[in-house]
Amino acid sequence: MIIKNKGMFLETLINNSISLLNDNQGFIYKMPVNNSIISIEDNIVTARLNKNYFCDYIGLWNGVYLEFEAKETEKEFFNLNNIKKNQLEKLLLVDKNSGCGFILIYFHLYEKLFLLNIRELKELKNKKIPFSYFQDNFLEINLNGINFDFNEIFNHLVSYTL
Repeated sequence: MIIKNKGMFLETLINNSISLLNDNQGFIYKMPVNNSIISIEDNIVTARLNKNYFCDYIGLWNGVYLEFEAKETEKEFFNLNNIKKNQLEKLLLVDKNSGCGFILIYFHLYEKLFLLNIRELKELKNKKIPFSYFQDNFLEINLNGINFDFNEIFNHLVSYTL
């Protein structure tokens, strides 16, 4: 099955939620995709994706550096192979340097969003993590229509990290 606009739902949800953040507490930015245009012909752009040095989003919240990836799945499980090696390495580096590295994972079948701290990811042995495991072991983010409260996430992460 080919998913059109893969990843755009969660990205829209995150961007809507970022717009509600109080600037006095912190900020989050969406990192642009790093690419090189190869050619433009008849309104068709051919480009090569370059290696990104950051994950999807970076930010600062109450003095704590944040970096995270946003992933979606149409299945009843999340495959850890969807996390690229450089993304994993970057999130581990952020954690090692007293920042908060995490992944937000959205399950379309259940319309549920979960937070997976990079420390928790290191503990997982299986590559395919079923939805039920997320329910039992990870923080579920309460969705409010087309956004959610980042304060809930950050309070959880900062207390977990520090």
